Amino acid sequence: MKNINRLIYLVLYIILISILYAIYTLPTPAKEPNYLILEVTGYYPGPECCWPDDDGFTAIGDVAGRGSVAIDDKNGPLRMGQRVWVEDYGPGKCNDRGSAIKGWKIDLCFETLEEAKEWGRKLIKVYVLED
Repeated sequence: MKNINRLIYLVLYIILISILYAIYTLPTPAKEPNYLILEVTGYYPGPECCWPDDDGFTAIGDVAGRGSVAIDDKNGPLRMGQRVWVEDYGPGKCNDRGSAIKGWKIDLCFETLEEAKEWGRKLIKVYVLED
């Protein structure tokens, strides 16, 4: 009887170790991408859109061009220097401010006034990229 009890305990111990091993070696689920749904407009860094601040530079001194993103850095969900991926636009860097950009809105820089007008105003996913 003593040997049977030892055998039962040994089998239970092996089963417990196997279950724990299986639990701890499971792959971790992929992290859900962090995104916001924002009102997104387009701008052109020329006098038609940015006068009197149409010097061709963003608020933090970068050259304004495709990939520049104007944000509300005081009340909006994004911060200066943050990198984002905007659906239907691509990568961007939050490096500019706009007087009309308040709260959950961003403004994407385009190379031409026509491109900015064609973009219009959209409610779209903006993915926040890891720093």
